[in-house]
Amino acid sequence: MTASITSTYDLKFDALFTRGSKEVLAGTHHRDGALVDGGRWGISVVLRPDPATAARLAEVAAEAQAVAGTDHWLTGSVATSHVTVLPLEPYRHHVPDDDPQVARYTAGLPAAAARSQPVRLRFGGLTLSPVGILACAYPVDDAADMLATNLKDSIGRNRFSDRDIWYATVLHFAGPIERPQALIDWVAARRTLALGQTRIDEVDLVGWRSAGSLPQPVPLVSVPLARAPQANPSGDPAG
Repeated sequence: MTASITSTYDLKFDALFTRGSKEVLAGTHHRDGALVDGGRWGISVVLRPDPATAARLAEVAAEAQAVAGTDHWLTGSVATSHVTVLPLEPYRHHVPDDDPQVARYTAGLPAAAARSQPVRLRFGGLTLSPVGILACAYPVDDAADMLATNLKDSIGRNRFSDRDIWYATVLHFAGPIERPQALIDWVAARRTLALGQTRIDEVDLVGWRSAGSLPQPVPLVSVPLARAPQANPSGDPAG
């Protein structure tokens, strides 16, 4: 990733922090609740970080929850940590086994993965949004963006498709925040926290189901990212 793209990402994460801080302080932040038809948490294409990175994100998520309060969803746990590449539809409580939409997704996923390289992401700091606390992700090369493009070409674009930053949400807000200013200060102190780099070799199609108060991923299909990285003519390492 070039310095100019990194700077652009930083500006977007900074703007998100400003907006999130205002809403957290005012108590107008989004509050996730029960999964309902037509709502959030529909079938999506996601990337799952490697175990070591997932463990680091889980530690940060637990620290965040200790400040925000236990009502909130620990989405950064090892079992649920993910980076969404392509949300495909709103939540549906009942999805038939022969659902034509899911058939289209499962057919398109291997076609996109076969044209895509393993994805490398560097997690560099936290930011605050009206929805929760995010671990900011910076693609090391163009593999993440190419995967997203290939998925849109194979599965199709929709109103959920376009995103201009990469991240893993470590805590989703699900109620009032016990100490709003303390949470803002806690995130501000970790805006540049180094959380390491992950390499992801497969892409997952997942649904979600309620498990207590936290949605759990339901794996539908996992496909390897098969295309070998291209040689770099300059001899310089990517990134």
